[in-house]
Amino acid sequence: MNKIATRLAEISKRGGLRRLADVGAVDMAARTVEISFSSEAAEVPRWFGLETLSHAPGACDLSRMNDGAAVLWMHDMTDQRGVVEPSSAVIEADRVGRCLVRFSRSPAGEQLLQDVNDKIITKVSVGYFVNGMRLVETRADDVDVYSITAWMPYEVSFVSVPADASVGVGRAAEIGLEVVDEPPVQTEPVIEKTQRAEATKKMDEIERAAAVAAANATAAGAQQGTESERTRSKTILDMGREYRHVDLAAQFVTEGKSVEEFQRALLIEGAKHANKPLDEQVRSAEIGLTPGEAKNFSFLRAVRAQLPGASDVDRKAAGFELECSRAAEKAYGKTARGILIPADILNQRTFSTTTPVGGAGSNIVATELLAGSFIDMLRKRAWVMRRATTMGGLVGNIDIPRQKGATTAYWVGEGGAPAGSDPALDQVPFTPKTVAALNEITRRLMMQSTPDAETMVRTDLLKVMALEIDRAAIYGSGTANQPQGLAGISGINAVPFAVAGKPTYAELVAMETAIALDDADVDSMSYSFNAGIRGYAKTALKFPDAAGTGTIWESGKTVNGYETNVSNQLASGDTFFGNWSDLVVAMWGGLDLTVDPYSLSASGGVRIVAFQDIDINVRHVESFCYGK
Repeated sequence: MNKIATRLAEISKRGGLRRLADVGAVDMAARTVEISFSSEAAEVPRWFGLETLSHAPGACDLSRMNDGAAVLWMHDMTDQRGVVEPSSAVIEADRVGRCLVRFSRSPAGEQLLQDVNDKIITKVSVGYFVNGMRLVETRADDVDVYSITAWMPYEVSFVSVPADASVGVGRAAEIGLEVVDEPPVQTEPVIEKTQRAEATKKMDEIERAAAVAAANATAAGAQQGTESERTRSKTILDMGREYRHVDLAAQFVTEGKSVEEFQRALLIEGAKHANKPLDEQVRSAEIGLTPGEAKNFSFLRAVRAQLPGASDVDRKAAGFELECSRAAEKAYGKTARGILIPADILNQRTFSTTTPVGGAGSNIVATELLAGSFIDMLRKRAWVMRRATTMGGLVGNIDIPRQKGATTAYWVGEGGAPAGSDPALDQVPFTPKTVAALNEITRRLMMQSTPDAETMVRTDLLKVMALEIDRAAIYGSGTANQPQGLAGISGINAVPFAVAGKPTYAELVAMETAIALDDADVDSMSYSFNAGIRGYAKTALKFPDAAGTGTIWESGKTVNGYETNVSNQLASGDTFFGNWSDLVVAMWGGLDLTVDPYSLSASGGVRIVAFQDIDINVRHVESFCYGK
């Protein structure tokens, strides 16, 4: 598999590409408009380099367009507003693609037709599949330039936000990068160039190793004359790219190892990641900021730059923050609602600088400089995120391979061979769900606050989100856009308590036994319950009928010899026991920060809304027990 094949596979996995194009004159009577949908005029930045579309004879397959391709709104396959008139799509002598689209008579189609005629909607975007490409050149800045030599447009979408607002209705097509398709391109890097250069070099080395391994595997397959060999190498390399272990996949292909062996290796790599300290796990989701750069990132500068009345000075002052957001969007493969805060930075309350002294915010303005003495309000203790396995910086839906059964051993006679036996494998799925929290900042605080005030703002909002993620990890409903929490996951062990909220020592031991009987017990297991059960356990005897046996709550803050977590996040009467590293909290991208300047406009305040994509699942249901 060479670089071209790799790029084609990546483009196919993403579902094709899109380009902006122009809207021409509208015929209201016929309900049609002519659009120019493509040209050779521009090099478009993509994640794999620069791209040009060939309009040479035979390069563009117009069969789907001329068969009545759908006209959509914002590339939403469920929102069709019209159709491409059959046989109207052509590539003309000026090497520009044009077609005629007709709007539906539905209310949505009528509205779009009128908006196009009124020049409110002036841009369309064309989606296309890439079926062939060639590498034209690699420039001095290591940017690859590709020519798309075989492509097929398959839908036309009207879009609300053009990439180039200077191109108007009726002008010749001027193709640009569509913001909904690719992350913005980072033009003036703030991240240290040497770090990016080293990372790019490493990825190139990995891709070359994968390509060499694939080529060797294909050659071996040809020599052996077996389709299974080619399938083996392709499956391993595809899994390596999906789970970000391309170098390991290349090694396994070259060494002739099986798909099952590679799956087991992925499980081992996942376990290594799970055993890393949390700060090391989070670091893998970072974009490469130095400690000094991360410290200089200002939430408040980012907020000011997003305000409708932001001045050029405000936007220029937030240049670093905006560039970090663009770098995070590119790294995480997502488009932010506002500004995307990368994992390098993360840490956010309604403060006021009004009297009396001692009121919220009065100790953190420039005239006081007492930010260090600010006493945060008491909160329930967040504990799940400190014990669960956390995966950060994810892109797209993911599946973690899991071995459910063991390989079978056999007794054989002399000269005999054991029967083939493969372990039972499946996958643990993760799909992003969005948690949001809001914070309010007074205008005066936003203008006067010290760096410590900024720390308070970011810390408070993130604590609120962390507590909600903690709660959802245990009690998430699995409906209404929430992840499914541990308490509702089917298959975990359960031990009923005779008296709610007052488990006996024997019942707590039974929770340990249930997990041990499933061969899932490990030394790092722990109990979790709230302060009410802790108070009960400090006075309840292990064996009420035997004096001097001690209480359920043991010295060293243990129960039954295991560490015990106490958090009022847990409902009264609930007790959980298990190996918490098998609870996985998956997090996509960074923190998405938007600004609402309207809700508090009367007072001049600003509301900040933060969004974070997460999901929760368990690697082994046998690792947990729920008592109530």
